[in-house]
Amino acid sequence: MKTSAGQWNQSKFHSHGEIYHVAFDHPYSYPVCFTRDIFNARNDVLVKQAAAENCTASIKSMVFIDQGLIRRDPGCMDKICRWFEHQRHVFELVREPVVFPGGEAVKNGWDHVNRATSAMNDAQLDRHGMLFAIGGGALLDMAGFAAAIFHRGIQLVRIPTTTLAQDDAGIGVKNGINQYNRKNCIGTFYLPKAVINDFYYLRTLPFDHFIGGVAEAFKIALIRDSSFFKFLENNCGRLKQRDDTIIEQVIKRCAVHHLDHISKGGDSFETGSSRPLDFGHWSAHKIEMLSGFTMGHGQAVAVGVALDAFYAWKIELISKTDLDRIIFAVHACGLPVWSRYLEMADASGRLEIQNGLEEFRQHLGGRLTFTMPDGIGRVCELHDMDFNIVRQGISFLKRLFKNHT
Repeated sequence: MKTSAGQWNQSKFHSHGEIYHVAFDHPYSYPVCFTRDIFNARNDVLVKQAAAENCTASIKSMVFIDQGLIRRDPGCMDKICRWFEHQRHVFELVREPVVFPGGEAVKNGWDHVNRATSAMNDAQLDRHGMLFAIGGGALLDMAGFAAAIFHRGIQLVRIPTTTLAQDDAGIGVKNGINQYNRKNCIGTFYLPKAVINDFYYLRTLPFDHFIGGVAEAFKIALIRDSSFFKFLENNCGRLKQRDDTIIEQVIKRCAVHHLDHISKGGDSFETGSSRPLDFGHWSAHKIEMLSGFTMGHGQAVAVGVALDAFYAWKIELISKTDLDRIIFAVHACGLPVWSRYLEMADASGRLEIQNGLEEFRQHLGGRLTFTMPDGIGRVCELHDMDFNIVRQGISFLKRLFKNHT
């Protein structure tokens, strides 16, 4: 133990060697903002949240943007560039925005990470520089990973543009890429400077991207908040009709639950063997991979939630009435509860999603741990899965919705 500068209390060292325990005291916080039309010159949220109060020089900045967003909103690129020109005393845009493909293609392997870090290097961005990542969850995952490893970390501002990214994928501390035929196999935990949820972008989304994020809301409601599930259940029709007021409430409530768990749940960087918010995800990740990512993450999670809800009923964690409510509400929003990929088998005849369960365990490490509702709105963790029940669930869902993909 160090008693004063340069002096050590040798009595604290045992006979087998010297041990100095290192403790870090480095609190960190970042804002998650909910706003509209962030690149309007009259909107000052981005400047207030991303720039330091004592900033004396403009911050060298770059923008990575999702091609899907540009396709849906062709004028967004010019609008963003005009905003940076207007704010040039705060942010120096060192080159034109770099466009990346949207969806899982952007995070399948290292190609786009290499392109991203090469662009930052060519622009001579240093550790005090800032990357603005604008797009869906996959683009944010790749860009966040690139930001985390370039110069061992540069400042990152996430601007999620899909429902799923705004209520889950883009607001936390995880990022990464898919590799070795496994989702998010390579990645880091990296905290952003700020997250800006701009509801303006939701209006441009195709329906599957708009509704996909609602699956994450069902997931969190079923294991954390029964009143939230009731809210979703009561507003299925309005969600399917893309009601602005309802979807904004869903995003805020879902995001706050996720953020509270990340910051207050006791395991922000997942050092244990469980991921308490991943109800329905062990099968969803495998379904995505099996589909070649033609099925979105939200849609795969909806199927996973339905399958796990059946499992929870069979082991008497929820009632049959609860199961019916869950499946009806998820489907009534416009989300699937069945996929043909649930039945896909490998060469030995083993269900591929059973292989996915082991991949899920390996990704977390340690003992298999998966989350289930213990009644709607409460959570429990299990360590052994009976795949006979899973097969029953697949047959049950197929009978109900065999005409749905």
